[in-house]
Amino acid sequence: MTTTRLRPLLAIRLIGPAETVTAQKAHLIGHLAAITGDRATCRVSTHPARHTGEIRVYLTVTPKGDG
Repeated sequence: MTTTRLRPLLAIRLIGPAETVTAQKAHLIGHLAAITGDRATCRVSTHPARHTGEIRVYLTVTPKGDG
């Protein structure tokens, strides 16, 4: 049985100073939750960036499946 992934509605990558990226991440999560409601799932992952004091954040919004 093959499982197919739903195509993301939106994919965002933020890279920069940890303080700035963290603030933007919080703002975007709140905004996306307000816009999509219970129709979509927002996943977030945070990783170290190449430069000291910076981070990478990936936000992916996918539609919720029928179940």
